[in-house]
Amino acid sequence: MLLCMLGFDAPAGAASPNDQDVFDLPQAVAIQGRENVIDQSLALNVGHIPTDSFNRGFPISLAYTYYFKPYLGWEVVHFAYNFNQETKLKNDFLALNVAVENIGFGGVLDYPKNIISSGLVYTPLYSKSLLFNRTLVFSETSLYAGVGSLVLNRVGHTPMLALGIQGRLYLSPKSAFRWYLREYIFKDLNLGVTLMTDLGIGFELQFDLFGGGRSAAEEVE
Repeated sequence: MLLCMLGFDAPAGAASPNDQDVFDLPQAVAIQGRENVIDQSLALNVGHIPTDSFNRGFPISLAYTYYFKPYLGWEVVHFAYNFNQETKLKNDFLALNVAVENIGFGGVLDYPKNIISSGLVYTPLYSKSLLFNRTLVFSETSLYAGVGSLVLNRVGHTPMLALGIQGRLYLSPKSAFRWYLREYIFKDLNLGVTLMTDLGIGFELQFDLFGGGRSAAEEVE
């Protein structure tokens, strides 16, 4: 009887070809579709530009962006009017009748009056977070690259390259609080390649300029 059992029982630890360890099975992965989509965006922003030691700018801007895909869009136009404020240092020099000259901006104390740009928006990160373990928060982080013109108050149009990072914090599926940081890169006659920083916040909403806005379900491929 013992020999019979040894002859028919499979060796310990052996498995048939059809057997598979449960730990070797592929894990199930669920990716939830986007619940928030702004594919034609109208944004109103207010920013701050620390121009130099004598001027501070507070630009108010309006921008329209069209998204071909959730991750790729074209900021068709961004137009800003800059409210300039002279610093206390400049006023102190003027009160003392001290002549102040600038080596930049063509040798004059100048500041941007308008900012006009157009560029691409690439959005690699769409996030869903839990705030205080109670509320879901949806957000996006994007990179920006564009070209345009700084319209200086006295010097006039100056071509520039605009690079930056920006983000959305969704307030509803079709509206969002936004923030941005942009560097305007231009060439000054005296200083050479020069940077100007624009840091701001704003409000963004769906604006169907061309109609046919896409739903969140349609965005998922």
